[in-house]
Amino acid sequence: MSSALSTSIRIRNTLLLLLTCAAGYLDAVSYRGLERVLTANMTGNTVLLGLALVEADSQAVLRSGLALGGFLGGSALGAWIVERGQPTGVWPPPVTVALALEWVILLAFALGWLWASPAFSPSTATAVLIVLSALAMGVQSAAARRLDVSGVATTYITGTLTSCVARLVGRVARVSAPVSTRTQEGAGHLGQPPQSAHSAGLLATVWVVYIGGAAGGAAAPLLGQVFALVVPLVLLLLVLVTAAGAFWPR
Repeated sequence: MSSALSTSIRIRNTLLLLLTCAAGYLDAVSYRGLERVLTANMTGNTVLLGLALVEADSQAVLRSGLALGGFLGGSALGAWIVERGQPTGVWPPPVTVALALEWVILLAFALGWLWASPAFSPSTATAVLIVLSALAMGVQSAAARRLDVSGVATTYITGTLTSCVARLVGRVARVSAPVSTRTQEGAGHLGQPPQSAHSAGLLATVWVVYIGGAAGGAAAPLLGQVFALVVPLVLLLLVLVTAAGAFWPR
């Protein structure tokens, strides 16, 4: 692997971690501030929807349904942006475009939270904020998927943990296998390249960063509402500036 490619991959992975942190952060902020709904992790939100249906809690059903609808809409919008054309490089330019759209949506989310008009009822304001947050996370999910980093998703970690454990187990199995067997398996499963310990380390780091983002989102309101809402905007802005500088065509 060339030095330039290795550097690009390191930058890409770092940016993915920043996106993961933002997603964990927003999930915590949404859960605590928008009446216990998740706007990034749709697995957890689907569980909350199921609980609400059994408990016949119509307001909770509505909140979870709005989050799911917003996320699906964001995913579709993000996919429409990033899936056009053939993959080009480690970080295709449409990914940056999609993340710029996400930043605009998150800005609307933050401004709406801070300056919601008294003319809107609390339930209406909450519904709009849920949709905006979920819409942003849907766009981010589509953008991260376009990068095609195996096992890494910035808005949920179940698959990430499964991939991490599978790769660690596979590495142990390869190390303990006879040399001849390791040579035969050098091309990887079903002709795919073998996954390295570095890949497992990245997946484990994604998990840790998601937890850190969620913890930050839970603690941030203690420092003030403005600070709490600015953090994901700053994280995403760092991603956009770095991606534009490192990957945008010249």
